[in-house]
Amino acid sequence: MDSHSLKRKSLGLDVPRTQATESPPGIAALFVIHFDIKAGYMVTWKRTVPGVEVEGVVEYKSLPSGLHNVSEDLVYFVHEQYAGISAFVKQDADESERNAKMFSIGVLVPLSSGRLGKSWRHAPNLKELAQCHAEHPFDFHRLSEYWEKYELSTNEISAVPPDSPLESPLSFRLRAPGDQPDHLQRNRAISDAMVLETPRPALTPFHPASSLPDFLSNFGPLLFPLYRAALLRKRVLFMAEAPVQIPCNYGMRASSSI
Repeated sequence: MDSHSLKRKSLGLDVPRTQATESPPGIAALFVIHFDIKAGYMVTWKRTVPGVEVEGVVEYKSLPSGLHNVSEDLVYFVHEQYAGISAFVKQDADESERNAKMFSIGVLVPLSSGRLGKSWRHAPNLKELAQCHAEHPFDFHRLSEYWEKYELSTNEISAVPPDSPLESPLSFRLRAPGDQPDHLQRNRAISDAMVLETPRPALTPFHPASSLPDFLSNFGPLLFPLYRAALLRKRVLFMAEAPVQIPCNYGMRASSSI
């Protein structure tokens, strides 16, 4: 038996993907975070809807420790009733700035828009905005246009729920039958029976579920105690070095079962 046959085989999980993109959800905030060697983390540009504050909130989440070791990254986080996503870029600079300029461009999306606010739909645009900002750091025209395009409308702002955990699909299914609306009780058996017949759509770029094959491959048998801990709502800590996009995806995979 040769060495190739002894290598660890893939689990064979095929996650369908598509190059098509979906329309990103509305945003409650758009911001630029810079790291200054003297002043530290700074919000250098921002736009927010009324009642949303980003200063003192998103800086450390958008630029977590260790990102200086990578040239770019994608960071997911949650703040109150909003999901956040930021695109990080490190740019070469002179010695007075420790040979690097580091910044992130991010958004806050209402969690009510779906799982994690479907914030990943903004990922390709944020990465493009970050690269443009690296080339033209004092030109905020494209950022302003992006804000005008995706800013939450007045009706969408009023629909954002108060700060409270979103109800998960699991907790909804575990309700007592009398607690569920009548039409859901009648259709439950039908929907459960049809779930295997419904074709699953292909994943769009940057969808967190696209990391599922790596998630299964890396954790192997540890996947079962990990999901058990998640179902019991225990705290699960993933420790990893930058880049943090993959650990963020892993965290979302575990939390999706709650």
